[in-house]
Amino acid sequence: MILKYISIPELNFSSSWKIGLEKIQKLSKFDKCMTFFWFLGPFIYLIERSPADIWLTLIGLIFLVRCIIKRDWYWASQLWFKSALCLWGFGLFSALSGPDPIFSFTQGFVWIRFPLYAAAAQVWLAKDRDIRIIMLLSIMLGMIIMCMILFAEIIIDNKTRLTWPYGDTVPGGYLAKFSLPLFCTLIAIAVSKKSKAGFFSGFIGLLSIVFSGLTGERGNFLIRACGGMLAGLVWKPKILIYSFLVIIEVIAVLIIALARPDLSNRFGKQFVEHIPLVNTSDTNPYWGAWRGGIQQGFITPIKGIGPSGTRKTCINLNTDLPTWLPGKNYCGNHPHNFYVQLFAETGIIGLIIGCIMFGSIIFTCYRAREKAINCPMSATAFVVPFAMFFPLQQFGSFYGQWGNLFTWFAIAFAISQFQDWEKTKSNFEK
Repeated sequence: MILKYISIPELNFSSSWKIGLEKIQKLSKFDKCMTFFWFLGPFIYLIERSPADIWLTLIGLIFLVRCIIKRDWYWASQLWFKSALCLWGFGLFSALSGPDPIFSFTQGFVWIRFPLYAAAAQVWLAKDRDIRIIMLLSIMLGMIIMCMILFAEIIIDNKTRLTWPYGDTVPGGYLAKFSLPLFCTLIAIAVSKKSKAGFFSGFIGLLSIVFSGLTGERGNFLIRACGGMLAGLVWKPKILIYSFLVIIEVIAVLIIALARPDLSNRFGKQFVEHIPLVNTSDTNPYWGAWRGGIQQGFITPIKGIGPSGTRKTCINLNTDLPTWLPGKNYCGNHPHNFYVQLFAETGIIGLIIGCIMFGSIIFTCYRAREKAINCPMSATAFVVPFAMFFPLQQFGSFYGQWGNLFTWFAIAFAISQFQDWEKTKSNFEK
């Protein structure tokens, strides 16, 4: 009953719920159990990092075993996966030839579970559109629960950086990254339909972006805001509705800024002062993190220092060099930029492979748009990896855990919109 209020002819949640469940009932017992296990992801992610990591890793490993048993590898000929595999292999080479081979090899080895999970979603669990729509509903419910948790934290223990339910300043990652495919779909519907579905989609999207701002996570808020604005433009937008929605979002942000001076300062003056390419002074730790990675990259420019190696080598770098690079190094756990980190830890070769992987994922998702332009879920899919991999932003560690768990879940859902990979099967078998 409720689903009809957000359903449109191009994306009928109510119909897909019924049809999708009927399709699942026809699956084998194993595939049926795995599909329902997949649907639990948005709720497992609400618990903590370890359960989420176990969930994602299990799906990736089970998929790998399934491919070995069935001898199904044709999907692996896709450029996005081949480049991910090459990046993984070269990262392991960099680790073994680096100064701390055991640590770097371990960090680099386990990273492959993220592309494996994405492949599992695309070619196994999320092959069917109606099943993907059921997962979209699962993401929506998880996002609403997260907003309720954050609302409770604001009432009970309000502070500049929200931490519930994790005890860490990362809940914005759930809203901005994990839920981004849903948010893009909702905004696309909201700005294209003068109907109840458009209104309710806009309301849910606006509610989530308000809570994203209240978390105090600037980078994640920008990913959500900019991703939503782009998604609104790429699928049948009505300019007046789009403009109205943007105005409402701006008003909501201004109200938060007036009511919460701590947030307005964090998103205003502090934010501008810390933009790395704008402020390269000794006092800017954000630029300092980039600088340390860039310096390390020029020391080992071909193969890099090894995955996650910069956290150990940065402190030993001579900050007087190179003389042309301004600022002072800030040695945290990583350089806080995927591109800088890849250059530092896998060299120029790894950086090139990584750029091919980023570009091929974006292009694959864009091809989903070309194949299903009338579906807002598919038409906006490319926005997800474009937002995740946009170079001029602060990132978590490329080889890290929490950030990658959020990022690769969203990328997997986005890339599952493209199902023309099956054409590769006939070519592979030849």
